[in-house]
Amino acid sequence: MPAPLPTDCLNGIFKCLLDDLNYTSSLHSCLLVNKLWCETVIPLIWNNPWQCAKLILSNKDWPPLVRTLLSCLPEDSKEILRNNGIDLLLRTTSQKPPLFDYVGYCQHLSPTVMDKLKSVTVDEDNKNNVNSEYKAYREHLVEQEFYKLFMTKCSLKHLVLPKIPLSYFPGANHCLEYLRDLKCYTERSPELFYGLAHISRNLHRLTIYPCDQDNDGLITLIKLQKGLKTLVLVSSEDYVSICPEIGQALATQMHSLSFLKIRQSLCIPPQTISSFINLRILQLDITTEVSNMESLAYVTLPKLEILDIFCDENAPFNTYSSLISNSISSNSSYLKRIYWHKINPPTCAEEIGKYIQILLPASSTLRFLTVWWSEELFTLLNLCDQLETIKFCNHKDLRGNIDYLSNNLIESENCLQGKLIFELLKILSLENLCIICLQGGWAFTSEELKEFLEFWKEQRKNTLSLYILSFESQSKNEPEGIIREYMNDGILKDFGDRDSLENFYSMEINMNI
Repeated sequence: MPAPLPTDCLNGIFKCLLDDLNYTSSLHSCLLVNKLWCETVIPLIWNNPWQCAKLILSNKDWPPLVRTLLSCLPEDSKEILRNNGIDLLLRTTSQKPPLFDYVGYCQHLSPTVMDKLKSVTVDEDNKNNVNSEYKAYREHLVEQEFYKLFMTKCSLKHLVLPKIPLSYFPGANHCLEYLRDLKCYTERSPELFYGLAHISRNLHRLTIYPCDQDNDGLITLIKLQKGLKTLVLVSSEDYVSICPEIGQALATQMHSLSFLKIRQSLCIPPQTISSFINLRILQLDITTEVSNMESLAYVTLPKLEILDIFCDENAPFNTYSSLISNSISSNSSYLKRIYWHKINPPTCAEEIGKYIQILLPASSTLRFLTVWWSEELFTLLNLCDQLETIKFCNHKDLRGNIDYLSNNLIESENCLQGKLIFELLKILSLENLCIICLQGGWAFTSEELKEFLEFWKEQRKNTLSLYILSFESQSKNEPEGIIREYMNDGILKDFGDRDSLENFYSMEINMNI
């Protein structure tokens, strides 16, 4: 009989199944194999039982989960619920002690989950018209008892801060001491943050949503952290947030912060961003008009590896090219990715040429690049020997300025000739290139596309993902047949007319970041 796999090996295998949205279905079958498999799988399922696809899509699977949690309650909590008419689910709960410390495995908790737990617990009684009065009061009792249970049993790693002061519950010191990921709101009472600041000083990730105003308690919590690494700031939609004191508090984490994402509005001063001397990833998704965005042109991020601009249609293009220039001047060996999407594009050939010149010192480390057509483009790309992904952008305001493009450029009525890109890529020795995106109107014939794909088939080892946004076939013949042919041959991995590159903003895994 072969020896069973060690627990560590099983654990690693089962963790791979967690990437499946329906992972509980996959893991459930593993529970029945033998005792070892069961003991290995249960902690994985209960690490974050709320993310199960069945629970997200349907309400019918919540009562069994709630019954399991009710069975974990101590007798005094059960008695409190019974005395207040909350007993239908309790009566259908097994009276035997749970086989596992289910709650002890939980590392994720949020008010949304708690709302569902208390609602299901109380509504099961209300469905049968039993004690339907005082619903809000009963939900409050259930919430209190469940929070006591989690504070006593868990060691949470991920928390969305509720309105209830968790620090007052017995066991909170143990439960919250090793908290790593906190999501919170600036309108929460400062006292909630003061209580948390007394216990949780080892946060690695902080998400503030919405981040609309300064909060003294949150400021204190931030200052007391020993090494905050990831920061996500999201303002309310169409609201210009200004939080200078939160910005000053975040500056105390300047040595540890490596990831910053800002959405909606630039809610902290640009000089605060410049203080993050070890920042490696900056992602901006700015949808409101902010008066101080141009100050980003003076920001220097010497360790910057990834710059993703998902949206900012207000700040001039030169604002970001200056930020890149400042960061490359500090150290040219770090920059790996530049992604642009909805932005103010360059307004003239000179801006594009300057942008390309700025990138030349970083060419040896770039693996993901967004560019506009220019005569200098060959010089840059020829030096990018690590390049894996390239996004070619086009802008209608530049189409009348043909001189800077190429002597061989032929324009269609609305589009620039995509053949130019295909010909450029043929003469470049980009051995690692595997993803190409054409955005903004590039016209080409089906024959030109087929010729390029045939070249790729013969000359390149990598399978190709090709995304063409707003493309126009000059022959008016859709190239679906060509695409199917090369996908069936394994030359094309993916093809589409969407900006699937947004999926690659989590390329940190591929890039070992």
